[in-house]
Amino acid sequence: MRTGEEKKLAIVMYHYVRDLTYSRYPEIKGLDVRLFEKQLEYIRKSFRVIRMEELIAAFDSQDFSRLPDNACLLTFDDGYIDHYTAVYPLLKKYGMQGSFFPNARAVKEHRLLDVNKIHYILAAAPIGELVAGIFDLLTEYRKEGRFADGEIPSNEELYRELAVPNRFDPGEVIFVKRLLQNRLPEKIRGEIATALFQTYVGVKEEVFARELYMNKEQIRCMKEGGMFFGLHGYDHYWLGKLPKEKMKEDILQAKAFFSDVIDPGCWVMNYPYGNYSEEVLEFIAGEETGCRLGLTVEARMAEPSRENRYLLPRWDTNDLPPKGNLCC
Repeated sequence: MRTGEEKKLAIVMYHYVRDLTYSRYPEIKGLDVRLFEKQLEYIRKSFRVIRMEELIAAFDSQDFSRLPDNACLLTFDDGYIDHYTAVYPLLKKYGMQGSFFPNARAVKEHRLLDVNKIHYILAAAPIGELVAGIFDLLTEYRKEGRFADGEIPSNEELYRELAVPNRFDPGEVIFVKRLLQNRLPEKIRGEIATALFQTYVGVKEEVFARELYMNKEQIRCMKEGGMFFGLHGYDHYWLGKLPKEKMKEDILQAKAFFSDVIDPGCWVMNYPYGNYSEEVLEFIAGEETGCRLGLTVEARMAEPSRENRYLLPRWDTNDLPPKGNLCC
């Protein structure tokens, strides 16, 4: 029997949090650190921030009565250095726990992930010029026979397929993201992202990666300071689109690398891009994996007693004041 059926939970999702005024990339889609502190002040007045361990315990016991009526959980994706330099000190100041989900490959190999190449290309390039340049590259690849017959439609068809705006980005930005995240074959999309990154950003990728992501020592420091760490995959793939064995390998590689900062028998999965499939859910829910919860990007309030524990929704930081109007 579940208790605490009336309880609700606001899980908030963050990515970049930095001083955008003095950033080298002020157009990056992030939250200015001053607005982040204002948001923490709002959260402190309006919610009770809980620890991830409390939520795991509530699901394990199916007793949600001990969760506060206005519970809130703070989550931070991708393991950016921002989380160590800007977020962690403020969470300590306000006495709040954050739950962090770095990508294993970025930390282990100092490798710039394609997802982040795309972010910084979009921050540096005029969007019309960028789309036109991608069209030219695709046309060239077709002439060279780089695509199998019927694998990639015409530029116009591809744009109609992918350029579907969402609540944060216009269609042309979504086109670039979806094309380079998963629509093209992996090798080709990697080549294009690398070429565009060098054109518009012009920094060696390893140098950029060492500046962009936290390292293992910083992660351990935060863990010792009371922060929670979970998994966000090894390579930041769309897990639901991978072959079953490759999907399992990606998750298990991440688990092995972070075995010193997570509890291998009690950890949390944060799906890259919010993408999953029935095969992904079946795998992480297996008793042998040790996974206890899963986080999506579905934007709504969670009702813990009614939720699938592996499909918990999250609000975006932009949904909360001072940018949004979500209230408890």
